[in-house]
Amino acid sequence: MATAVTRKNITRRSRSIPRRLVREGALHLVPVYYVLRLSDLAREGIEHSGSASFADHIYCGTPSGRTVLGHWLDARLLALPAAQAFRRRYEHAQRVVRRALEALPATGQPLRVLAVPCGIPRDIVDLARTLQRERPDLLARLAYHGLDIDPQVLDLAATLTQQVLPSARYHAGDALVPADYPSGTWHVVVSTGLGEFLRDDELAAFYTIVYDRLESGGTFCTSATARDERSEALLRIGELVTRYRRADQVERLLRQVPWRTLELTVDRTGLQTFVTATK
Repeated sequence: MATAVTRKNITRRSRSIPRRLVREGALHLVPVYYVLRLSDLAREGIEHSGSASFADHIYCGTPSGRTVLGHWLDARLLALPAAQAFRRRYEHAQRVVRRALEALPATGQPLRVLAVPCGIPRDIVDLARTLQRERPDLLARLAYHGLDIDPQVLDLAATLTQQVLPSARYHAGDALVPADYPSGTWHVVVSTGLGEFLRDDELAAFYTIVYDRLESGGTFCTSATARDERSEALLRIGELVTRYRRADQVERLLRQVPWRTLELTVDRTGLQTFVTATK
């Protein structure tokens, strides 16, 4: 099972995308494909589908690419409403974790946070830097753990957090295999970007796993992506296949679990739904 889940975000199937476009009679898209590859964001999406590096590029929001044209194109892609909404889910995760830290009793245990899959944890690193400046007392109480199935991503995550959050711990495991989770229960579980590569039944099962791993009163922070036709047209060229869900569709799956409270907020673009659920 682990191998199957590993590759859910690797959606490219054609050995040669230009040849596929020619076979499909879309010869006019072949030059578009080659121009897109000048953008670092587009090239990462084409070569590695929904990789952690693809998401991290959007979270950082810094354009880069091959040649002046590639840099310009990267900036244009990052400015798309879908990319801007995508970035706001990382900001939502930061807000949820910070609120949980601020609500901790003055004395007591640290806040146990699990990110699953953690990817490249840009959200927690940026939050840690903010807390270093504003509330170092809160940062000292953050016990952050990340779970991911990709060992290279875990290495990148550990390197990224070692300066600002040296207490962070990482675990190799599959988000859909309960036995792979680190022991204990969690005050906060964060998961963004996984549901877009899961079927409805898999996503509902994942929600149940998270619920079981949360402490009573714990918080689950997640998101869902709605379809944007302009961005989808570009993603289809590179075979980056995403499962889109509106707010009502993801709510239906979430309500299969007995959350005490469930809050869904739709981004102003309508392209992201941010979820905060309490056990």
